[in-house]
Amino acid sequence: MRKRILFLMSDTGGGHRASAQAICEAIGFLYPDQFEILIEDIWMDHTRWPFNQLPHLYPWLSSSGTRWWMVLWRVTQRPFLWKSIMRMTDWVTRRGILRFLREVQPDIVVSVHPAMNHLGVEWVKQICPGVPFYTVITDMVTVHPTWVCPEVTGCAVSTQPAREQAIAAGMPAEKVAVCGQPVGLKFAHLNGERPVLRARLDLDGERPCILIVGGGEGIGRVYDIARSVAQTVEQAQLIIVAGRNKHLKQKLEAIIWEIPTQVYGFVQNMSELMGAADILVTKAGPGTISEAFIAGLPIIISGYIPGQERGNVDYVLENNAGAYAEEPVEIARLINDWLHPQNDLLEQMKQNAARLARPQASLEIARLLCGHV
Repeated sequence: MRKRILFLMSDTGGGHRASAQAICEAIGFLYPDQFEILIEDIWMDHTRWPFNQLPHLYPWLSSSGTRWWMVLWRVTQRPFLWKSIMRMTDWVTRRGILRFLREVQPDIVVSVHPAMNHLGVEWVKQICPGVPFYTVITDMVTVHPTWVCPEVTGCAVSTQPAREQAIAAGMPAEKVAVCGQPVGLKFAHLNGERPVLRARLDLDGERPCILIVGGGEGIGRVYDIARSVAQTVEQAQLIIVAGRNKHLKQKLEAIIWEIPTQVYGFVQNMSELMGAADILVTKAGPGTISEAFIAGLPIIISGYIPGQERGNVDYVLENNAGAYAEEPVEIARLINDWLHPQNDLLEQMKQNAARLARPQASLEIARLLCGHV
């Protein structure tokens, strides 16, 4: 009989589900037909209003509502306050969630969301005593205190700075493993040469390729950045990924571009796009940055969510794997400088990015979760 693994998450941003899916893919690769896997958005699927509406609020909080997000971030850094919030949340939501756990009876539980750890451990102890409970911290560098629950069986983090923060927040050192950021196995097997990938994507084999993305939701100044690059970097070509932002995609497709340009919506072949590119322009999402490291791709970070993504910016800059610039004109100027024939900075940053790569991260986490079951 197959063991059952339950992932607890919430669709507050695409990174939590994407991380869970990457780990599930790795489990299936390493342990075929040995595990049944469930990924559950606890708030959306097993609570009532207003808790089941929280994921819908996140896109606004992470873009135009960042001031309110920062208030929430700072408030929940105070243990007394966030533990009080958790107790109230537990009181309101526990009945439906406990009913779900009784039905599922998991053999392993994995949290990939900060709001699932302290509550999740207590729920599992009550319904499934003795079942291992793991945390996979999906933020790359900055570990918010709500991620840290010393009672978990084990904890996976992406970087050494994240490990140090988790331990400082109370996680026993022996429980914290640095595995890297979980990304799809396509990146673990990314070994195609740029010319091959460019031919496959119908790109110009001679022009430098600039990849501009705004995450899964296509947020940020993607349009303005793309226009500035197209009007300034005459020797380049563009790939622009609008994600699920249909309005942005339509707006981009309506342009007569000054340089060769391809516009995509939400894509499943990001590994190929990164493998074909020379420079990535992106917001500071941990998944995208980690994928770029694996592709050996220098990064220009064009924005970040205050609090959780600030550390990602510092990590890229401290390791000289990219730059930070918000203004489209400045981004275009940086790209021009990097592409100058006598500037060897681009090659140095490619090497630095590759040095930070953890292409086996999802496989390492899968072994951590399943290797002793």
